Amino acid sequence: MNNIYKILSVVVFCVVLAACSKNNNNDPAPIRDYATQYAADKDSIDKYLTTHYMTVDPTTFDVTFNKIATGGTQQSIKAQTQYPLLDTIVVQDGINYHIPFIKFREGDIINGKRPTQVDSIHVAYKGVTMTDHTISANNPNEIDFDVAVNPVWFKLPEVISGWAHILTNFHTGTYTTNPTTFINYGAGVMFLPSGLAYYNNATTNVSAYSPLIFTFKLCEVHYRDQDGDGILSKDERKLDPNIDKLIRWKENPGGNTYKFDNSGNLVIDVPFLDTDGDGIADMYDTDDDGDHILTRIETIKDPADITATAVLGHYPFDPTPTEPKGVPARTGTVGNYIYDYTSKNRLRKYLDPSW
Repeated sequence: MNNIYKILSVVVFCVVLAACSKNNNNDPAPIRDYATQYAADKDSIDKYLTTHYMTVDPTTFDVTFNKIATGGTQQSIKAQTQYPLLDTIVVQDGINYHIPFIKFREGDIINGKRPTQVDSIHVAYKGVTMTDHTISANNPNEIDFDVAVNPVWFKLPEVISGWAHILTNFHTGTYTTNPTTFINYGAGVMFLPSGLAYYNNATTNVSAYSPLIFTFKLCEVHYRDQDGDGILSKDERKLDPNIDKLIRWKENPGGNTYKFDNSGNLVIDVPFLDTDGDGIADMYDTDDDGDHILTRIETIKDPADITATAVLGHYPFDPTPTEPKGVPARTGTVGNYIYDYTSKNRLRKYLDPSW
């Protein structure tokens, strides 16, 4: 496996959210067995969801969490139905992690952007521990260990892995400037076991092996191009011929992605797209088809295809409203070539050594 894959696959141990300061004086705690720790975390999360309630502002989606007092009538997070509790499965370190999460609003699924696990996100968020603390008369049970009221930028491969698995279920909205106002953004909350958070790494405000809560508002996404070849990394994924779609990543970049049946059982693993079989996934490979010509050169747009609206220096993976021609494919013989800019499964130029 390529070294960069190994590095990224252990991101949960090596990095923390950039906005959360790490206590450099604390050495990591001894590593516990993943299955044993996950069982303990799952129990803690289940108890929290049953014994706490949340208050959600329907306009801003600001959220607070409190413990249900003895005899209290509030509906628990698990029992309330206004915002159904969802679940997704993440395979990491040999464990099938179940992540409970809630969609207060998915975002604009028509015009908004949906991040993949290698993109950058502009997000406002709040991190909350699951330990009850008395910090104020109005909010006696919640302690926030990290807050960004105004959105900040993060690269998803560089934050705790739980974020990369949950934020990809949401879309951005739109925004106006002067002043900047975000509209119809995706908003939600995730409940992370420590194996998808900091695990044995303690921070200034969070002890090792702490399951955590994050509320978030997804304001903007920047699609990244890891190898600078003119093809966005989100488009350099394995195509599933059964559904004619690029498979969405479920595992950290550099590992395998996974498919599950309706019961949540693992049925098949799907490797990252590696067209030339050189052991480097296309999203990191500067020469995807191994023909000794850089992909970046092969994706440069023909001058005849540059128009007032279609001005990009490279063809997009697929056509867009302003870029009517995607990376072309070619059939036929010299002097009689036929060019295809739109078919979904066409053999694009940079993946065809015969070019």
